[in-house]
Amino acid sequence: MENFEPQPQFTPPQEAPRVEKPEIEITPEQKEILESATKFAEYLTGRWPQVDSGRKPVIEIDDKGTTVELPELPEGIETEARMNYYLSGSLASMLLSRAERFTEMDETQIPALAEARTREIPESARIILASFARQIGDLDYVPTDHYKASPVRLKKGGGGPSFDEVPEEGRKVLKQGENQIKVMCDPVEAYGARRIAKVNVEGQDYYVARPDTILAYKVLHLLQSYEQKPEKFNADFGKLLGALREMYSEEELGQITQQVLTDYEDAMEGLHIRMNEGEENPPAYERKIPKFIERVLANQQVSPEIRATLEKLREQK
Repeated sequence: MENFEPQPQFTPPQEAPRVEKPEIEITPEQKEILESATKFAEYLTGRWPQVDSGRKPVIEIDDKGTTVELPELPEGIETEARMNYYLSGSLASMLLSRAERFTEMDETQIPALAEARTREIPESARIILASFARQIGDLDYVPTDHYKASPVRLKKGGGGPSFDEVPEEGRKVLKQGENQIKVMCDPVEAYGARRIAKVNVEGQDYYVARPDTILAYKVLHLLQSYEQKPEKFNADFGKLLGALREMYSEEELGQITQQVLTDYEDAMEGLHIRMNEGEENPPAYERKIPKFIERVLANQQVSPEIRATLEKLREQK
């Protein structure tokens, strides 16, 4: 029986309540950083591909991590493209700011790649995302389980390229610490399904964290550590929420945030069970998110946007 791949569904921008947003100006330095981010991403993904076609198997030949690439497989042997990793953090936001649209990948198929739907990124949203442009001290990425087992991969800590190896035009986006030789890599934890978007910047495809999950994880991070940087969380959250409302409805943003928090809670409960395995009377797991929400809401520094978001989440619990 012949297989037919489903065609991606195009989803126009969702109508959402508009809030008055301040004028945002992108500085010349930020424009340079954005251009450099694209050059860095181009170099990075060329050396460490985000998608593994499997046509050139790689094996590790000694305990020092030395690898050898075998000859390419014959064309007659079918291979399936598989996701290795996707970019998150500031680099993902900067790439999104330079794209006119993004395509959501079917999360149920990862690491296999199947497109689900495409959304526009309005210019107003791109400007807000561009305003987050800054030098990055490390590379945030989310590896798939398939990629974690690969001997040739980005690795935690100094497992990325050396600064000298990165093309000069791609270094502006990087913040080099004293005596630091290589780009620091930070494999970021993702809870639940891998939610990924594909963007095209200057003719090159990149895989990044899905925009709505960027907001969801911002909520999780502020719940965990709002007190450490209240002013930064207030400023960043308001701008990010404004950008995402240009692409998603309020309902969609609420649903994905709730789902990510639920996935986080499930992961923490699983960890709790494993840590107490074998105990005769193990303590019951106490959910963390409700306590986080109450603690942050009790802080008088919380911005109106954060307060409104957390109050909605509290009502849904």
